[in-house]
Amino acid sequence: MGPLREMMEHPLDAGYAMAARRRAGGEREPNRMITLILAAALAFLSVWAVTTLRAPQPDAVEARAALQRQIEERTAVVATLRDANTRLRQEIANAQAGQLKRQGGQQLVERAKGLGVVSGELPVTGPGLEITLNDAPGVGDNAVGVDPRQNANSQDGRVLDRDIQIVVNGLWAAGAEAVSINDERLTSLSAIRSAGQAILVDYRPLLPPYAVRAVGDPAGLQSGFAADMAGPYVRSLQDNYHIQAAIAEEHRLTVPGAGQLSLRYATVPRAGATGSATPGSTGSGAASPGVRSSSATSSGPSEVSP
Repeated sequence: MGPLREMMEHPLDAGYAMAARRRAGGEREPNRMITLILAAALAFLSVWAVTTLRAPQPDAVEARAALQRQIEERTAVVATLRDANTRLRQEIANAQAGQLKRQGGQQLVERAKGLGVVSGELPVTGPGLEITLNDAPGVGDNAVGVDPRQNANSQDGRVLDRDIQIVVNGLWAAGAEAVSINDERLTSLSAIRSAGQAILVDYRPLLPPYAVRAVGDPAGLQSGFAADMAGPYVRSLQDNYHIQAAIAEEHRLTVPGAGQLSLRYATVPRAGATGSATPGSTGSGAASPGVRSSSATSSGPSEVSP
């Protein structure tokens, strides 16, 4: 009977009773306007503090700008030297061909030209297929300053090195005679890797969009690419990660040469010797459509015909 008696004798809640006594004694509640002003001031201070903490420091911005200028200047110097080397190599090749022709070595000239095409030393022009890959819309704006090693989801909409490897291997399997990525010629010694968010082809960084050009029969390349696992893989990139991909037949494509290559010789191991991998040999793993992971394998043809 205790709770029932308490409820009957004191029907008013303690808080209401206290407020009623304050009103009866002439006390006023705190002004609501003061509360709103304090809340607005607190919100303003919070926004100001967050903005100040996230604002880039002037020294960091200046250092970043200086680094960008250095990269641009040195990239221009490298491009100039590369063009000069290409012209010198062409002059040397023309001089060698002229000397061989004067000595009755026309067959040697033709054979050297064919080997230069197969090895990737000489440029190739002809019909083919062009596949363009680009990051999903908005990825570049949303992922500025994001470290992909700390946030795996930041790479969901990006084109990875493995994506380009699979596309290139699919083109080789479809019968491509020469392949380039953003005008970087691929050979049997080429490597497609990643460094952070950058994709490297033979240690040269590339920027999206990535244009993969393959010289060969356009109809055969397209049908062979679609029949290989590379075709469904590209479609899965579009459906699952919204990566932009376009395939176009071209009547005339020019794939630049890779320049002079360093020759490597293989030797037959003696009987009883322990087998070991040949220096410079590489391999590539298989991937299932829809499964993406960054890797560092080389990509190139096992045999092509000029």
